[in-house]
Amino acid sequence: MLTVIHTFKGPDRDRLLADIRTGLDTVEAVDGFKFASINEQENTPDLVVVSKWENRDSFEAWQGSVGENKAYKQATPQVFEVLEEKY
Repeated sequence: MLTVIHTFKGPDRDRLLADIRTGLDTVEAVDGFKFASINEQENTPDLVVVSKWENRDSFEAWQGSVGENKAYKQATPQVFEVLEEKY
């Protein structure tokens, strides 16, 4: 299991949110996708997208399908191997 975090910063929050949502529109069609959440950080204007994937190949398949989406091209993802989760 893989967790990926994208952090987005930008002066135009509405355009940024639109770009983020456009990038996530294709996510459910990718095998290995588990979960995605758009979050707003407290005390900063930053937006954060957290997603979970079956493996790195699944994430990279989606990342390749995003195309020229400016938000995702400008945000370097942080990738974490999930060792354990509890719900």
